[in-house]
Amino acid sequence: MTIKKGDSGQSVIRLQVGLQKMGISLPIYGIDGKFGPETESAVKQAQRRFSLPVTGVADAQLLSQLGISNTPKGANAPTKTILIKTIATGIAIGALFVFVKKMRSR
Repeated sequence: MTIKKGDSGQSVIRLQVGLQKMGISLPIYGIDGKFGPETESAVKQAQRRFSLPVTGVADAQLLSQLGISNTPKGANAPTKTILIKTIATGIAIGALFVFVKKMRSR
C-alpha cells in the first residue's frame, strides 16, 4: 500500500497522525485527511529520519516505521462479529442440549 499526493481519507489521516507522533508537525493544515504539499514535505522529512529513499510517497517501509498497519482499523470487525456470534450460538445450543438431557433424566 502506498499513500501519495492527491490521496485522501482514513489512510492519510493515519499517516498524518503517525507523522505528528514522531514529532513532524503539519502546521498549516494539520490532520485534515488530504495528502497535499505539507504532508508530502512531512513524509520526506520522515523518510530522511529513517534513512529511506526520499520520494515523498508513503510506502510500506515508511508506514511500518511509523507503526501504521496496512489494514484499516476495524477492517476485520465484520469477520470478528460473525465469529463471536457463531461461538455464542454454539455455546447456547450446547447448554440447551445439556438442559434437555437433565430434564429427561428426571
